[in-house]
Amino acid sequence: MGIAATDLATGRHVAIHGDELFPLASLVKLPILVTLYDGVRAGRVDLAERVRYDARIRVPGSGVLQDLDDGLELTVRDVATLMITVSDNTAADVLLARLGRERVEATMREIGAPSVRVPFSIRELFEELTDARGADYDTLKERLRVSAGSGGRAVVAEQSVRATPGDIGRIFELLERRAILDPPSCDAVLDILRRTKTDTRIPALLPKGTIVAHKTGNWETATHDAGIVYGKRSTYVMVLMSDIGFDGDAGSVEADIAKIAWDHLEGQ
Repeated sequence: MGIAATDLATGRHVAIHGDELFPLASLVKLPILVTLYDGVRAGRVDLAERVRYDARIRVPGSGVLQDLDDGLELTVRDVATLMITVSDNTAADVLLARLGRERVEATMREIGAPSVRVPFSIRELFEELTDARGADYDTLKERLRVSAGSGGRAVVAEQSVRATPGDIGRIFELLERRAILDPPSCDAVLDILRRTKTDTRIPALLPKGTIVAHKTGNWETATHDAGIVYGKRSTYVMVLMSDIGFDGDAGSVEADIAKIAWDHLEGQ
């Protein structure tokens, strides 16, 4: 596991394998979101612009766009919200295609998170994962369902979509400190992250109603959760990344670690 945590009031920081690379899985949607709002700030992106959904680009796995009718029109803001709140894979690839992988990597370097690399789209990651390069949607969906394939470059940290826990934590810290983008953009990004629907990892054992702005990521060889926890006495960044699949015990272990941090910082 890779762990990074920072108490934002005191700057106290702890990390275990914080500088080790991990495949990001859906956690890559955090850098995409930040890059999108950097484009908004720079005038390259209009959040109100309408995007026409084309079923030919749908991506299996998490999300709802793949199940909707061809021709649906959404705003760019809608697409970004779906990408985070329900981890919509099709939405992520729509935005990644608009922004460009090089732009995402350049933005991450500029803000001080240079380990973030995005050599593949979500669809391409799944093609690598299942040895189904160039497969159509139905074939790829079936191969993901039965966990077919070697994993390819998708599961090799140095070749996959990747980052270190330390750099993922740095992104969250900069957002909360309003030290990147501009304050309204940071507010908007954090608002979307607070609406993430998955609550089985960092939030799982925390007191009911605890606000967590976070993003998860998982597949057969990864289980991640990373974000900002807003306690009564403290606000802190917590990054939990593992190379254990979501069918294993990683999720419950991450929930336990998150609770340990809460008890320590909240004094309960």
